[in-house]
Amino acid sequence: MGLIYKDELKSGRNMYIYYPNVPVHSPYKVSLIGILRDGKDKDSVEKLLSMGLQKLADENWVILVFPNPVEDTWNFELSEDRPDDVTALDILLQEVTKPDNDPPKTDAIGIPLLSEMIRQWHPMFDCRYLIGMGTGASMAYSYAAIRPDEIAGILGFGGGISKKALEQATDTPVAAVLSGASEETAEYYIKANQAELKVEKAHLNIYENKLNPYMTVVKVFEQSEPSGEIFAKVYRETFKNLRRMNTGLRGDLYRFSDLSGPEFTWYIEDEVLGCGPRTWLVHVPSDLPKDSKVPLVMFCHGGSDTPTEAAHMAKFHELGRKEHFITVYPWGSNRASWNINLLPDWPGDDVEYLTKLIDFMIEKYPVDSSRVYMSGFSNGASMAMVVSMLHPEKVAALAYVDTNWPGNRWKRVDMQIEDVAAMKLALEKKEPWMRMPVWTTYGTREASYPVARMHTQQYQYDFWKMFNNIEVKPTPDIENPDPSGCGVPGDEVEWITPNPMFPNHRYEINRFFTRDPEPQNYYNYVMMHDKGHDVAPSDAELCWNYAKQFKRNPDGTVGRV
Repeated sequence: MGLIYKDELKSGRNMYIYYPNVPVHSPYKVSLIGILRDGKDKDSVEKLLSMGLQKLADENWVILVFPNPVEDTWNFELSEDRPDDVTALDILLQEVTKPDNDPPKTDAIGIPLLSEMIRQWHPMFDCRYLIGMGTGASMAYSYAAIRPDEIAGILGFGGGISKKALEQATDTPVAAVLSGASEETAEYYIKANQAELKVEKAHLNIYENKLNPYMTVVKVFEQSEPSGEIFAKVYRETFKNLRRMNTGLRGDLYRFSDLSGPEFTWYIEDEVLGCGPRTWLVHVPSDLPKDSKVPLVMFCHGGSDTPTEAAHMAKFHELGRKEHFITVYPWGSNRASWNINLLPDWPGDDVEYLTKLIDFMIEKYPVDSSRVYMSGFSNGASMAMVVSMLHPEKVAALAYVDTNWPGNRWKRVDMQIEDVAAMKLALEKKEPWMRMPVWTTYGTREASYPVARMHTQQYQYDFWKMFNNIEVKPTPDIENPDPSGCGVPGDEVEWITPNPMFPNHRYEINRFFTRDPEPQNYYNYVMMHDKGHDVAPSDAELCWNYAKQFKRNPDGTVGRV
């Protein structure tokens, strides 16, 4: 699409956007860099593009946005008598997904329609970065200090953070490369990243957090001139590897995953399953034991996400290398979301697709058919549930993250389990002895927290308790929620902090047991405190550690590994 000019209506501002020469809607990932410069002429944009930014964008699937300041310079001092550039940037960075201002079409509960998903670019919140020069550098420092949950990393040439920004700053980590920035700026970002001097050279110092190497500050003593070489180096060594997670109160810094190499195989628009063209990504560790079958984990992406984004979020394949299992990341039939409500007019039967994909993986790869595990995030977690409830004979255990189905995540809905097509069908066809081990994770910054009656979470856990012969206790109303926050506390409750890199990541595990003659822990409601809508670094490992205990016996019962 190239370079366009956009008058943005919500903010009343304008910007230039460079869209890379890649497909708008693909199974891969797109990121975003905002470039804050003085002035608002097109020539300055084209000059920067010619310096190497255009090449960087095309080769790395990066959208470049050049917001225009109102008065040729940025209000980095946050003066009340000048334009509110912080609010403007909030909006402009969000409004790069499409070149027009047409309001997005959504369904009854606010989810974008398929037509919207496939016509828009999809730079997720986790991969936004800023480059600033002149007063734009000062604006980048101030904005990232005030809105750290919107930005993963910054590169600045000169300038300095303002006093008002320091007063409003949240001390939240943002990786920073500072070329000739003020001492106050360097001091703030070193403090925010809780970083200590690690590398000392004649022209720069590098500061790094002891626990988290992605919380870094590079302090270059003399201001450099912006150049394609510097842009490429900072992108390659910092931005490309840096991910902002929606965990912690304002987000945490972590990394993306390397999805290159012979261990990965893409099936693009492949018709081998016999249910139309489908796309999925397979990871097979290179050191699997010879002449033996291994488990399979199928992880389904969230709504409007892609297999690549799912892999970066969950990183199940990295765990697969350690634990010797195969991972598959499928893309929904409509290439955006999943047919969790079994709608007849959907462009594909996703239950058929995923069950055939399981069969294909068993036939083509060394997969142990008794150890197939379903997982997913958000809309994909819902799809993992649907496959598991309708075809429990194919799934040994179900372990998923942050779904808000069925119901409406933003408000209470009075409904019955029988109103949900997949749940109704599952209970009708279920054999009385059938069980499904379940591990579900939910964040306390999610929409349906604290859990109360008529929330999405109540319908989920009531269903799985019914399915697994676990007592279904009444869920309190929102006016008087259970102090635990999870609606109905578990029969056993355990608190853990499993990740040394993120000591503030706390999980509350609520374990529920069946009413069988030998009670089994077949349902677990796990709350990660201060997590929003995302997959945290420990989520996959906790899911796996629970699920890997189980296998599906030939007679359909659950066995232990």
